[in-house]
Amino acid sequence: MLPMEKMLDALLGSRILLIDDSLSFRQLTAAVLRKLGVASVTQAGSLAEGMRKMNYLCPDIYDAPEFDLVLMDINLPDGNGIEGCEFISSHANTYNIPVVVMSGTSYALTINEAFQAGASDFLQKPLVRSVLATRLGMLMALTSREAGEYGIESPPARPVGYEGTIELPKTKR
Repeated sequence: MLPMEKMLDALLGSRILLIDDSLSFRQLTAAVLRKLGVASVTQAGSLAEGMRKMNYLCPDIYDAPEFDLVLMDINLPDGNGIEGCEFISSHANTYNIPVVVMSGTSYALTINEAFQAGASDFLQKPLVRSVLATRLGMLMALTSREAGEYGIESPPARPVGYEGTIELPKTKR
């Protein structure tokens, strides 16, 4: 298991896009993230504003956005955060940016939809500082280019063209 200090180290200097329609929630969450060592928290109050900040609604900008992680509410006034998550997770410039979806509800169907859309994690609102630090720190450590520094090894990749299931060796009872 990754020690807590390593998870917090992984958050240091990270850049997060926070998409939520509640200004007070964004301000409070941004303050907590900054205290955890996050370098920048860019805020968006709607799905469209978040997509603009991700360079999706700017036809003259083709560069990947400069975010390490997206923290997005599911219920937004102008769209569904799950659809936003699916778009981010399937776009060529952003498929490798972890998306953590948040909601005040914990319906199993909604959580499953979020993961099927490509969410890296799900957080229940109201957020708990220690849970936020642990989950985001672990994601940043796992996605870090220097993951080896944190003692994390990548799982083995499936062979190219492999379409079957992996059979486990049978054990004797």
